[in-house]
Amino acid sequence: MEDTSYLVCIGLIEQEGKRHMPLGGKSLNKPLNSQYGPGENGKEASLELLLRVMERSEKGLIKQVAGKESFLLLEIPLQAMQEELPKIKVEWIAKGNHKELISNLNSLCKSLWSISFRKHEGVQFTRCF
Repeated sequence: MEDTSYLVCIGLIEQEGKRHMPLGGKSLNKPLNSQYGPGENGKEASLELLLRVMERSEKGLIKQVAGKESFLLLEIPLQAMQEELPKIKVEWIAKGNHKELISNLNSLCKSLWSISFRKHEGVQFTRCF
């Protein structure tokens, strides 16, 4: 169980003047191959989070608050996901310090990517560290 990893997708958004960090993800049967990135698992987790964010848009205007790093994907050990990620989320919502968030995630994660979309290329994952 110690080696169990999760793929977690995070959105850094603001809605009606309040910061929100919707999360989504899935367990991984085996660690990702860092050479090839998150692949289809990452695309699936990204799509699920995007759909959740779109559903929220019915309640008011949503904007990204961290530019190109507003949508993140991380490979994180189970224990860190359960114990540390909730604390990091609460801290970011309270303070909104993006650099601190990335630093905290970097210290916990096996891999951390920003997610973007390029016309004619599709979903792109860019390593944050």
